[in-house]
Amino acid sequence: MPESSPRPISSYRPDIDGLRAIAVLAVLVFHLRASALPGGFLGVDVFFAISGYVVTGSLLSQRGLGFWRLIGEFYAKRFARILPALCGVLLATALGASLLVPQSWLSELSDKTGLYAYLGLSNWVMQSNADTYFAPRAEFNPYTHTWSLGVEEQFYLLAPMLIYAFMRWGQRGARARLLALGAAGALCVASLAYFVQQSSRQPDVAFYFIACRFWELAVGMLLRFAHQTWPPKPARTPPGALLSAGLPLLGLLCLAVALVWARPGPDAWVWNGLAVLGAALVIQAGATAQGRLSDRALGSAVPVWLGKRSYSIYLWHWPVCVLLRWTVGLDSAFTLAAGALLTMLLALASYHWLELPLRHNARLEARPAWARILLFALFPLLGYQLSHTLFRHRNEISLSTVARHAVDWYAGSQMPYGDPTQRNCQVAMHSEGLAGGVEHSYQASACKAPARRQTVNVIGDSHAGAYLPMLEQLSADTGARVHLYTFPSCPFLDLSQPQGRYRDPGCLTFSQQVVKKIAEESRPGDLLFMPSLRMPRYGDQWASFNIPDMHERIYGAAAEKDRNEALAEAPGWLTPLAQRGLRLIFEAPKPIFQAPTFRCADAFNRHNPICVGDNQQPRSTLLDLRAPVLNSMQRLSQEVPGLSIWDPLPVLCPGDICSSLREGRPLFFDGDHPSAYGNWVLYPDFKQMILSFPESTPAP
Repeated sequence: MPESSPRPISSYRPDIDGLRAIAVLAVLVFHLRASALPGGFLGVDVFFAISGYVVTGSLLSQRGLGFWRLIGEFYAKRFARILPALCGVLLATALGASLLVPQSWLSELSDKTGLYAYLGLSNWVMQSNADTYFAPRAEFNPYTHTWSLGVEEQFYLLAPMLIYAFMRWGQRGARARLLALGAAGALCVASLAYFVQQSSRQPDVAFYFIACRFWELAVGMLLRFAHQTWPPKPARTPPGALLSAGLPLLGLLCLAVALVWARPGPDAWVWNGLAVLGAALVIQAGATAQGRLSDRALGSAVPVWLGKRSYSIYLWHWPVCVLLRWTVGLDSAFTLAAGALLTMLLALASYHWLELPLRHNARLEARPAWARILLFALFPLLGYQLSHTLFRHRNEISLSTVARHAVDWYAGSQMPYGDPTQRNCQVAMHSEGLAGGVEHSYQASACKAPARRQTVNVIGDSHAGAYLPMLEQLSADTGARVHLYTFPSCPFLDLSQPQGRYRDPGCLTFSQQVVKKIAEESRPGDLLFMPSLRMPRYGDQWASFNIPDMHERIYGAAAEKDRNEALAEAPGWLTPLAQRGLRLIFEAPKPIFQAPTFRCADAFNRHNPICVGDNQQPRSTLLDLRAPVLNSMQRLSQEVPGLSIWDPLPVLCPGDICSSLREGRPLFFDGDHPSAYGNWVLYPDFKQMILSFPESTPAP
């Protein structure tokens, strides 16, 4: 067998494009159907290792240039490679999201992420909101995938200095080159150690932060440094040749194990390391042009074709997946195939009409580096402004009824209906943190008629917060002071389980501190209104919980046991307040629906698999499901003095079928939170109930 010649280290590597193909296909499969390739998210780690190797090689190939010219050429080429395609995708995504995606908790971070992606800082947005890559909001954010581009762009700020230092030290001799390699290796090890530490402490930081990801890029950089110092040569002896031939097989085996078996979690760094190791082994094997697998398989036509287009495929695949998830869904074989096909069509269009013409343009390349940098810097500046304009005018251009009629859907801090000139009082709102939750206060002033000498205290979870418009209107009409204490996912006495069980650890502390504050500051005749979610949900904004039998869940033996314990502890919370003269008001369970209304209100999303029940629920079913909690409330009202029940269900559901929409207007925003219009529908009955209580009562 004739001896192979060493591959010049500056030459094009088709096997690296083949490795890119593996990485992008892994990511694409994972995002289309995670269960098909559970570790597919590690394709990004492979990209990092490749990028570190290729970027370092690009800089080393220009080592004859001076520092400033080297830096200028580097950034001019990187800008041409990255920015046109990225900004095109970001702008198209901003338009698609503005047309089709309503604002909600699920999309709360999307606009900010998209704008920061133009600046290479989207990973900062993601890591600062404690949302991991696998959290629901990340799956519905069409810009989540740009976090990896942010990491790479931040690496580009550091890489030229490191590589230039390596080149300068390398000119001083072998010892200096070893010192340079050692310094880069120390940075790599420090980054890896920090990544491992944060994986269990702050997984969001571990996933998104450049300091935690630097080691993956540094592995590729170190490998290229090593090739520069010790140019790879084909093995001359059979054992060495056999070992070299086995390297790509070992590398691909590492990749296969990681992609198939990896799972997110505090120990996921092991899989990250295995994926990066696999990529490094494949790159090393291909450096000698000796591995048949590298040259003939990874370097063959199809993998190379995909690898050359991998950047465009990566850019487009995630917005396509997310917009499908928001509209028709991404669950059936048809929508999965449509997502893959649409991704490829958009990627090919982007590659041929946007990426290549600007990346390899003889007229542009003839310009000075500074001129090209300024030209390509205009792309993100212009894209940022256009996207920001789209976001500001979403309600005017959107195809969604939720955005076009936002006043009906979003329960803000004020009631949006009625004639402001007919209000009895002016109302000021103040909000501040309290024990992990929030206290919202409404204070009336300049009342035309005497203000009601009464404070309405409200405590509960997000369902209490959803009544802000109704409470603000009450303060404006009556002059009553209102204090609303709310802690998400922390219902107050939901009567289905004891207050401190199965909750955020801060929930019990919040409830205790709020009850203490109300007891100390209230006077006889003041009210305590307790709205909360008191029935299990069918699902949340992002998915159905697939509860097979809600009746069995509520009436089962375990639920009955928890309910009895909750009922037994409730007087301990309520009796001290009643003894201070407060009137206590439970909210009876409202209707709950199987699907979030805002995701199922338009023609383009009504057939999404999450839209179960056609925004309706039989009244008889709801009465059956809420009966145990309502029975507990009625038993408590006989035991605790001054305790009564306000029932919104008759107002929201006067017929045999309860609907989350009334004459096309939403009573509910999602499956159980009232909308602004729902607040307006409920307000007359709620106000009548509040006014039925005397303004003061004798102290016990």
